[in-house]
Amino acid sequence: MTGVNLTEIYIVNGIGLMLVLGVLTGHVINRQKDKESRMLFCISMMLVVCCVADPVVFTLDGQPGDLVRVILYVGNFLLYLTNLVFSPLFVLLVERNTTGTNSRKLVQMAVLTDLIGISLLIVNFFQPLVFMIDEANRYQREPLYVLFNAIGFLFLLLAVYVYGTARMKGGVFKFFPLMQLLVPICTGLAIQTVFYGISLIWPCAAVGLTLMVMSMQRENTMVDKLTGMYNRYYLDSLNLTGRRFCLMMLDLNSFKSINDRFGHLEGDSALVKTARVLRRSVGSLGTTVRYAGDEFMILLNSDDPEVGQSCVERINRNLANYNSKGEKPYDISVSIGWGIFDAEDDSIDRMVEIVDNRMYEDKRAYYETHDRRRRS
Repeated sequence: MTGVNLTEIYIVNGIGLMLVLGVLTGHVINRQKDKESRMLFCISMMLVVCCVADPVVFTLDGQPGDLVRVILYVGNFLLYLTNLVFSPLFVLLVERNTTGTNSRKLVQMAVLTDLIGISLLIVNFFQPLVFMIDEANRYQREPLYVLFNAIGFLFLLLAVYVYGTARMKGGVFKFFPLMQLLVPICTGLAIQTVFYGISLIWPCAAVGLTLMVMSMQRENTMVDKLTGMYNRYYLDSLNLTGRRFCLMMLDLNSFKSINDRFGHLEGDSALVKTARVLRRSVGSLGTTVRYAGDEFMILLNSDDPEVGQSCVERINRNLANYNSKGEKPYDISVSIGWGIFDAEDDSIDRMVEIVDNRMYEDKRAYYETHDRRRRS
């Protein structure tokens, strides 16, 4: 095949395939059942298909036979389809990692884009618009080829926007290796768009995926296994220099009583329920941390006291709503101490001491209106 070095194509796609298979067998994805892990699994499987399909279509290009023609059509269809789905799914993954959820608007945009692209690929079998296989079984790009790569670039830019927006709203305390992912993916996409015969996009995507999973492994060491919140190790790793923010310390009321009356498994369940309410109450405004035992911390990316007070009220309201459902034979409530701090003026230890004292003041006020025998 003129202008194509098949040996290089086999090598780079083989490396990409080994990287992806290493990710799939590394138990990082397999151990998780959440939506983010399912997205990673789907991306990984797409890369496996492409790292196999790409060498196949390059090898068979220009070879005679009806079966070869069918394989070339199917192989290129899969490659274009994956290119179409990959970028929107990547944006959704970035949004879920940085905010904990996916917006309906972004999901609808991704689905609509995929449906339009799939429709064009189906029409392409009858009227070449994206690519064609000529009478000599040679692949040729058609005008709408550019549309699929443009969609890829636009969604990758959208990923940058989603990430930046999340950081400004409070995701500053979280980390996601966006540039380490985008640089290899965009580099491979750009080179392959300009120079036909170079197979780089999928091996580069495999490199980006590997970097993403490495970041997940690092993040897993900073996540509390019971509640799914960040742990104290994560809190200690933060660089808060030059920042002003709201810091909160929270402690479950009567937690010892729950353990004594219903057992430690029910105590663990109370911690998990509390963590869910806290995450939902904070949303993208900041980060929730399980500090120790039944103590939690919240860091809000705001130095506005009204934002802090609003968060406190929302936590108490959401806990009250949960208690009203009567799912448990006990109520869950928390004592909260909080304040606005400047990292230039106070050390993290001093901040923790201040909010901890305020939290215990709130706890004393709580027990003044509740049965003292339930004190924890």
